[in-house]
Amino acid sequence: MDHLVIAQTEQTPLVSFLSNGLMEISGKSIDEDSQEFWSPVVSWVKTYSLKPSTKTCLNLFIESLDTSSSTALVEVLYLLKEMIKEGNEVRVHWNYEENDLDMLELGKDMEQLTQIGFEFDVLKPFPLG
Repeated sequence: MDHLVIAQTEQTPLVSFLSNGLMEISGKSIDEDSQEFWSPVVSWVKTYSLKPSTKTCLNLFIESLDTSSSTALVEVLYLLKEMIKEGNEVRVHWNYEENDLDMLELGKDMEQLTQIGFEFDVLKPFPLG
């Protein structure tokens, strides 16, 4: 299976989904046509879920997310949940900036909605000098 890598723009996140089960989404998802952006992402996860790696890890570094992008991300999470039900090991890491309580709350909402146990990690500012 091929990897899926989509470069980050000002309105769309970086997507790096590797066939070895390491997946990352980072940045903003506020594109006007989010369905066009998210369609290949959802499609890739559907294909991947047919023969997943022994371990799958989704790392999320979301800065902001519009409603339609949230819906697409939840669809990805539900696909991962199906993999868990089939006995596969899946981890979801929700990374958020220390003071960004809105992103923490969004992560908690998605965790509750999908019933996948997320791991929440606070991003610490990188010390300069």
